[in-house]
Amino acid sequence: MSGLPFEIVNVFAETTFGGNPLAVFTAAQALSDATMQALARQMNLSETVFVFPSSEADARLRIFTPAHELPFAGHPTIGAAAVLYHQRQLGESFALETNAGVIPIRHQDGQFILQANPARERVAELTSEAAAAMLRLPVSAIAAAPSWLDTGSEQLLIRAASAEAVLAARPDPALFVRDACLYPGRSVAYLWHVSNNLATVRLFYEQDGVVLEDPGTGSACANLGGWCSLHQTYPVQWRVEQGAVLQRPNVLHLTVDEQRRIYVGGCVIPLARGEFVL
Repeated sequence: MSGLPFEIVNVFAETTFGGNPLAVFTAAQALSDATMQALARQMNLSETVFVFPSSEADARLRIFTPAHELPFAGHPTIGAAAVLYHQRQLGESFALETNAGVIPIRHQDGQFILQANPARERVAELTSEAAAAMLRLPVSAIAAAPSWLDTGSEQLLIRAASAEAVLAARPDPALFVRDACLYPGRSVAYLWHVSNNLATVRLFYEQDGVVLEDPGTGSACANLGGWCSLHQTYPVQWRVEQGAVLQRPNVLHLTVDEQRRIYVGGCVIPLARGEFVL
């Protein structure tokens, strides 16, 4: 195989070097699972997305981190939507198939907006005291007991008492891997606070035993919308800011309407394109 095309875009970006970078391989039909995983590790971004034909939608996406495949992730879905919209001249509304189902997309006012799946919530065994210890914060910095939310990619949501607490968190690696564990090799937690329709958030995850931070996380933003939909906190129109600690600002827009439908959107800036020779 030769000439495998890809594009790199910055998702949830308001400046050229802001947002969360994403690699999009637009013609992945001939790739094996092992090759896709190897390419994702080679790119070494939070996610890499591979595009396939779909009988259910305008395209099918498979999303890989450097370590494993995900059923759904927001920034790859929105980034791939932008690439395909321009490359294939799609309409203002279209759909992308993921391993978590078909995701409706619309292009509006320069943003690409996905409609997330309805949320499911389950109680976390983690107490507020344990969450504070895991994040190296005082107990007073945790506003409510954590819970697991799932609109396509399940994550532990922890509500902080202030934006300052969100920005001050420094996870303890051993406690994080144990207490934010979804399953072995997958520990993930989303810390959030909202005031005056501005949400300050951070997403931590474990990779190869190391706790890392994601600069912009659409699936977690959708899960935050899911929390709102289940806790009678809607309608919602929030600006969600992430990535400040990494000096990689991301801006997401979260909407939960009167029917409890969840929408996550943002801008996508193209950065590079090329091809792999395999």
